[in-house]
Amino acid sequence: MMFKSLAFGAMAAALILALGSTTAVAQDNIFALSYFSNAHVATAPDAALRLVNDGTLSDSSPAGDLCASIYVFDSAEQLNECCSCRITPNGILSLSVNTNLTSNTLTGKTPTRGVVKVVSSALSGGTCDATAVVPQTGIRGWSTHVQKTVTSYSLTEEELLDSTYGASESADLAEDCKVLIELGTGQGVCSCADSKQ
Repeated sequence: MMFKSLAFGAMAAALILALGSTTAVAQDNIFALSYFSNAHVATAPDAALRLVNDGTLSDSSPAGDLCASIYVFDSAEQLNECCSCRITPNGILSLSVNTNLTSNTLTGKTPTRGVVKVVSSALSGGTCDATAVVPQTGIRGWSTHVQKTVTSYSLTEEELLDSTYGASESADLAEDCKVLIELGTGQGVCSCADSKQ
C-alpha cells in the first residue's frame, strides 16, 4: 500500500512539474480580427472600427508611426476591400464600416456582414502598403457591432480578437490584396479617412 502511495505521489509530482514548465503562448498583438453585421441596412446604425497606435515602437512621429493593414471579407469569404492606414503614436483612427470599409468593393455589391482582419505593421519604404506588410506590434483595435433586437438595432463594442499570424496567412492576404487592387483600378480599396466616430 505504501508503494502505491509513493508511486502515485511521484506521478503527481511529475505531472505538476511538466505542466508548470510548459510555455504559455502569448498573444502577439500583430494580427487581429472581428466581424461586422447589419451593414447598409436602412434603419440600422453604422458600426465603427477604432484603431490606436499604442506607442510601443516610439512615442514620437515619424519614428513611431505604424500601419494598420486592413482586409475586409464578405460572408462568402471573398476579399472585398483592403488598405493600409498610417497611425501616429498615441493616435486614434475611426473607420466607418458602411463608408470606409464596405462602400468601394470590386463588384460594386455592398456586403451586409463579413470579417475584418487587421495586421499591425511597420512602414515599408516610408509608406503603408497592404500588399507589403512588415509585421510590428503596436496597433490595437475595437469594433462596434450592430445587433438586431426585436424592434430595432443596438450597438455593442469589443476589442479585436488576437489571432495567429502565420507565413501562409501573410502571403495570402498580400497576394489577394494585390490582385484586388490590380483588377479594381480604384475599386476594392478601403478609405483611411477618419470618420470621427
